[in-house]
Amino acid sequence: MTIREISESLRDKLVEWRRHFHMYPELGFEEVETSKYVKEQLTELGLSYKEYAKTGLTVEIESSAGPGKTVLIRADMDALPLQEDTDAVYKSKHDGKMHACGHDTHIACLLGVATILSQKRSEFKGKALLVFQPAEEGPGGAKPMIEEGAVGDVNNPIHDACLSLHVDNSPVNTISLKDGHLTSAADEIYIDIKGAGGHGSTPHKAVDPVYIAGQLIVGLQGFITRTVDPMFPHILTVGKVDGGTRHNIIAETARMECTLRTTNRDTRTQLSKSLPTFIKQIAEAHGGSAEVEFGFGYDIGNNDIELNKIVREAAIAEYGPEIILEGEGTLGAEDYFEFGLGGKIPATMFWLGGGNPEKGMTHDNHSNFFDIDEDCLPMGTTVLTAAAMKYLNSN
Repeated sequence: MTIREISESLRDKLVEWRRHFHMYPELGFEEVETSKYVKEQLTELGLSYKEYAKTGLTVEIESSAGPGKTVLIRADMDALPLQEDTDAVYKSKHDGKMHACGHDTHIACLLGVATILSQKRSEFKGKALLVFQPAEEGPGGAKPMIEEGAVGDVNNPIHDACLSLHVDNSPVNTISLKDGHLTSAADEIYIDIKGAGGHGSTPHKAVDPVYIAGQLIVGLQGFITRTVDPMFPHILTVGKVDGGTRHNIIAETARMECTLRTTNRDTRTQLSKSLPTFIKQIAEAHGGSAEVEFGFGYDIGNNDIELNKIVREAAIAEYGPEIILEGEGTLGAEDYFEFGLGGKIPATMFWLGGGNPEKGMTHDNHSNFFDIDEDCLPMGTTVLTAAAMKYLNSN
């Protein structure tokens, strides 16, 4: 049987897996029952696993045709803290928790990959390293798995390439591919402004930290547009401002919380150094001071062109060229690319279409109405498996 034929024969099982995960969502690093269920399915397949980062798992499927390269294939397992408002029969049974970003789909597809690769060991060389990762939605499960040795020593990794998919509401029975930039770095900036409290009627006797925060809200936007190459997409959002206790009191302190999204590593490094300096200078110019904490978040995600070519060719061989769409980059973040170890290991992620207006599946990821057309499950499984085997059999 071909990979596609096996995937189609697994359709009912893929749906069963996906619906189980959807009904019992768990948040980051709390995926205890999810992990347990995955382990049960792997055991039924005769596969052994290793445990990392509380709830994460890795599975090695080795070829019987001889040694070769190792490809990492990853699925994230966590849900979002969101109340589901669909009327699906498989609606979440955990109040305030929902698989609104399709990670239930990702796990089901990776279990499908495990099923097929375990049957086709003689048809590829080398090894597949399947990674079931916790906490993609935060605080991030890829780094802890890497730090605990899931991919070997960081300076001597055991994998040669990384593959993954992400379901979205693009048309079902399509996949979208984009070369180069796909996702962005997501860094956090925390600013604590110190002024001098006073009465609203005598501002000249005080230093107003709320006013300084206002100057920063405006000034930061101008600063990044005049210091960063506009050819590299980037954005800074002030998401929270907290200061003051009463309408006629000038506060002693104020706090700002921001997110910085960048698509270029040099830009990211530049801003991590220049932004704190600028913020402190603005505060001091108005008589106050500022403490700045710059927190590095998820890494920039760049799709490797050669890996994309392999995915594209594998998908076309199974389904024909009509399923391929041109993907788009995003200023959203994704910690899958941490497995690329800062760009040392080629990685790619493709979008799996799960949208279908005729079935009411039109909502974006992270919506409380998000759902997918389960007809996409065999395709996701097929393309991941076929791409992995094609890579392993390439020179």
